[in-house]
Amino acid sequence: MMNANVYKPIWDKISIGASLACTVHCILLPLLFGTLPLLGIELLENTALEIVTIAISALLGGWAIYRGYYHFHRSKLVILLFLAGIAALTAGNLAEREATEMAFKLTGAIALVAAHLRNRRKCKRCC
Repeated sequence: MMNANVYKPIWDKISIGASLACTVHCILLPLLFGTLPLLGIELLENTALEIVTIAISALLGGWAIYRGYYHFHRSKLVILLFLAGIAALTAGNLAEREATEMAFKLTGAIALVAAHLRNRRKCKRCC
């Protein structure tokens, strides 16, 4: 029988990957592919893709953070970093200026990765 209180780093790893993918999409792609709109490709300004990316980060990340918090460490800083990251990503989508959008999204991605790294570290200490 599997113990529910055994730390499974896979969820943090998947969530970190989702956060990094979000960072690549939100920060690096506009820098590398600034000419795509000239070709009629609007992959970078796709609101639905932005919403899906944030939702995946929130759902996968939320699950990993919840399990770590509830079963192992009870660190409110991990929760705070995670929620701040999701809020910053969301704020980035609402920003008017491109520089502000990039700043919010980069800050959000960094906060999410920091939350997951801290979650992993704290969970490993408990096991």
